[in-house]
Amino acid sequence: MRFLTPLQAPRQRGFTLAELAIVLLILAILAAALLVPFSARLAAQRRDHTAALLDDIRAALIGHAIAHGRLPCPGTRRNPLDPRYGEEEVDAATGNCVVDNEGILPWRTLGLPPIDAWGQTRSAESAPWTGHFRYRVDRAFASTTAGFRIRADTVYADQIKLIDHAGNPITVSNYSGTEVLKNTLAVALVYSAGPDLIPNGANASYEAVSDATYEDGEPTTTFDDMVVWIGRPLLLARMAQAGAL
Repeated sequence: MRFLTPLQAPRQRGFTLAELAIVLLILAILAAALLVPFSARLAAQRRDHTAALLDDIRAALIGHAIAHGRLPCPGTRRNPLDPRYGEEEVDAATGNCVVDNEGILPWRTLGLPPIDAWGQTRSAESAPWTGHFRYRVDRAFASTTAGFRIRADTVYADQIKLIDHAGNPITVSNYSGTEVLKNTLAVALVYSAGPDLIPNGANASYEAVSDATYEDGEPTTTFDDMVVWIGRPLLLARMAQAGAL
């Protein structure tokens, strides 16, 4: 007589270490494939955001000139708790800007954000100016002396020039004498140091005197700054359109 035996359950088999390693490798490859396009999109979004901020800054500077007859001075206050932090700084004795070279954009004076898409707000006087917009203005167009207003015959006090990556001039600055009024030197210039957070090219060693050369152009492997500038003809045209000349 034969006895019936119960069916044996199939044996459970888990993943081996080799199989797990293959699965993890596949997941890593897929994650990397997805991460690269995301990083590129994020970088493009940040550049677009900063470009929009720079456009707003240029418009605000022109608006300030229309409303006040002059461009604002750079900011100099370092302490975020200072009530004048983020405002333009004017020497009351001379009516000129406290700094006559590069400074920080006076964002509170203009009613704008202080930083670009890569920036960090400062909470202490010793904190770095990470991502804050740099600003330079021609002294002759930012005076606060009594009765001063930008006029059609206002002449440059400084030479704020721009070049491209090859060193070729973007602005024209080779006139002399009465022809100086035809120059397209920058009367104001603002730039973001970009994702690497440090000025590149000619912007890395700006001159602390009246004659200053800055660099502008498409991003490269060694240059990611973003620059906007206002030439004298454009400023006068906008002020004339607004009836401020």
